[in-house]
Amino acid sequence: MRPLCFIVNPTAGHGRALKLWKRLEPLAASLGDFEVKLTRYPGHARELAREAARGGFDRVIAVGGDGTVSEVAAGLVGTAAAFGVIPSGTGNDWIKSTGVPRDPEAALRVAFSGRRAKMDVGLAFGRHLFFNVAGIGFDAEVMRRVNGYGPVLKMFGGAVPHLLGVLGALREYRGVDVEVELDGRSFAVSRMALMAVGIGRFFGGGLMILPNAAPDDGLFDIVWGDNLNRLELLNLLIKLFPGTHMGHPKVHFARGRRLVIRSDRPVFVEADGEVIGQLPVSLELLPGALEVLLPS
Repeated sequence: MRPLCFIVNPTAGHGRALKLWKRLEPLAASLGDFEVKLTRYPGHARELAREAARGGFDRVIAVGGDGTVSEVAAGLVGTAAAFGVIPSGTGNDWIKSTGVPRDPEAALRVAFSGRRAKMDVGLAFGRHLFFNVAGIGFDAEVMRRVNGYGPVLKMFGGAVPHLLGVLGALREYRGVDVEVELDGRSFAVSRMALMAVGIGRFFGGGLMILPNAAPDDGLFDIVWGDNLNRLELLNLLIKLFPGTHMGHPKVHFARGRRLVIRSDRPVFVEADGEVIGQLPVSLELLPGALEVLLPS
């Protein structure tokens, strides 16, 4: 086997990723040859992943949280290298939908000996790759708040900052009317509270927003809520933790490959926890665009 390349984010999980890697390094040495690259700034993980793929590494492993996962994966789309993850951040939403072990030692063994499989990738605005869930409206408002919180709050994990962001957004956010074009079919959504378009099932540190999503089925799963008052929206958000919002009379599901979402009002869009722009947005699924490492 060719050497593996591990890309470690030393700040992920408030330094937990680097500490974890130092603990795992002796085990890694017993499993095979590898090289380690440390990220130094936002976006660096993507650059390092692309360089590793061009340099002949056929397995490139992200050691960090959801941000590191997204950057390394983005660097590997369109290359022959397979993507692996050793989770060590606060959210770890991507691995919950893929079967990658949460236990770091088990995930390390998958990195060396796991099977290769292809997974879908999302493309937003024609330029921004995402690998889990894109959110429009309320969710993006929440993420604007979460990303502004300091390190003390984030030490509690992904769910606590997300909950606080939800409570803050509830005070201000109002539903908006949007027009949706899904695989050539157009429809209107009145007072849209939230919309999620995803490959994976979880977001926000463990909320099961898309219970039936599969990352390799060649389709986006889409959910939206409409005409919800503030109390109804709060009750809906509570149901997202266990994924029991299916069947709610104001919650709707669909599947498709291409969407365009428009509104006359400014509405933020986030993808994999990063606010990336405002409506209108185009979202396209790239089937099987990322090769990943999964348990055998």
